[in-house]
Amino acid sequence: MTEDVKQEMYQLVDTELSESRLFRFTASFSRLAGKDIADLLYLETLAIYMFALDGQQQDYGTAYARKTTQYGPYSVFRTSATDIYMLGFAVNKPEYTGLKLKNKERDHLKTLQFNNRQHYMFMNKIARYTPSRSEASSYLIRLESQLKIKDPMFKQWRRLVLDWGNLKYSQKQYVIAKMTQRIRLKGKGSEIFNNLMAMKTSRRFDKAPNEKPTSKLKRAAATVGGAYAGSKLIPKITKGKLGSKTGAGIGAIAGYWASGRKKV
Repeated sequence: MTEDVKQEMYQLVDTELSESRLFRFTASFSRLAGKDIADLLYLETLAIYMFALDGQQQDYGTAYARKTTQYGPYSVFRTSATDIYMLGFAVNKPEYTGLKLKNKERDHLKTLQFNNRQHYMFMNKIARYTPSRSEASSYLIRLESQLKIKDPMFKQWRRLVLDWGNLKYSQKQYVIAKMTQRIRLKGKGSEIFNNLMAMKTSRRFDKAPNEKPTSKLKRAAATVGGAYAGSKLIPKITKGKLGSKTGAGIGAIAGYWASGRKKV
């Protein structure tokens, strides 16, 4: 397989699975309080690290982190980036008039001590490898302080996620259910929501394996095939209510997850 083909596959994974869903339009921020934006940034960051620790979700978490860091440390408004990038931009640049934030919410974000480069570097590490427990703990605690996270539940979920490999099935289900509930409440439409739901309905959890490079290419290839099939079939099945681009996105997700299933 040529490098050009490999690159094309990775680009499709990035585009179809990681394009911002929650903040496609600047007006999307106008319905959120400043605290909601900060909470979502923290929760989605924690979720991506959780994905990186999970055998079934690691590829997605890696691809998402890579897409998030594609445009740098959240300095330019880009709806083609991920939700986390857009949230990071809002916290980093609350004065950007296109966000249409209310004065009260803009003022709240301005009081935060968010270090965009530290967050960018943490996501960049997830894109390349899974940060150690101590490394992630140190950063997430720092992020809580920067974003003024006061909710004790967030801190509890952070402690549980950091101990992911040692948790019982019921404990993992608890964390996933609570995080899904909170993200649904504050960020309905978030692009990572489907992945949280997939974990919520999973009957088992595996530790993230030391995958060979070829395993990622297989999943990328399955994503390509699923996207093509979806672009053709979904418009027909829905009688035109969903277009080929939406169909491609649905197909890509289906192909991606099908490639990760274990045969029985």
